[in-house]
Amino acid sequence: MSRVSSPLSPASSLPIEGESGAASLDSAPVRDTLSPTKSPSASTLEVFQGPSGTVGAFSVPGPRCGPRTGESNGFDFAVGGSFPPRPTGNVREQMKQGAFTLAQSEAATASLLMKGGSVVDAYARGHLRLLEPSPPIQGAPTSLTDYTSALPGVPPEAAWGYFVRNPGPVFESAGIRIQPSTVALTDGAKVFLEEKGPPPVWAPVSFRLEAETNTVHITTLDGHPLRGTNRFVFEDDGEGGTRLRQYSAFQGSSPATAVGLKLMDPIERQHDIWRGVHSHLHDTLVSR
Repeated sequence: MSRVSSPLSPASSLPIEGESGAASLDSAPVRDTLSPTKSPSASTLEVFQGPSGTVGAFSVPGPRCGPRTGESNGFDFAVGGSFPPRPTGNVREQMKQGAFTLAQSEAATASLLMKGGSVVDAYARGHLRLLEPSPPIQGAPTSLTDYTSALPGVPPEAAWGYFVRNPGPVFESAGIRIQPSTVALTDGAKVFLEEKGPPPVWAPVSFRLEAETNTVHITTLDGHPLRGTNRFVFEDDGEGGTRLRQYSAFQGSSPATAVGLKLMDPIERQHDIWRGVHSHLHDTLVSR
């Protein structure tokens, strides 16, 4: 995949964990890079963008990119690639994804009315068995976001371990409930991330854990409103703490994506969710 830097900082690589056998992006042209700002207040965020021959393809409204100030954890993000996300895949695939999305939205509504419980957990487990991974389709326009934050004094393995052992509190900090109820993440675990909306959403994802690299991979499953991956990397900051890097790549999964973009602002909501997750990790671990 091509790398493109931004005025915020030097560029680095962003692998998209997409579908196997799809076209590679490595041969795409790279735009000229800009020199990083040297002022002390400049962002250190590395911005990743998909390949394109035109600058216009990467035009993103200002409020959705660049540093966000006022975060004690140094939370920052920038976007690149193709925005807004568009539905990808052939018509049959989009209709399949849309049908799953509708069914899972109805289940989310029932879950909220029933306030969870063993019946909801049992239904969620059974339905998740039907769902397959739905990562970004390689070669199709992809929206990219790079989030970063700091956990000073917290070793990477400790931060990674907390994330894995406490998924409920981590996601609840952003208003997301995990269905079925999950005490700790396991490699290959499938869950729904329940968003009360409106409209209510059950967004299915799977987790892949890499303890040796302190990395958590999240991949969407059938029926998620977005086809996407999130890769959380807990890096050593060289001073006994952790620099948390989150690489997000996503596309629309069905026509429901376009409808959602008209009715609400799901991309801003996505930013708020990850801001909440990063803040929870900082506030919980750094204060210990």
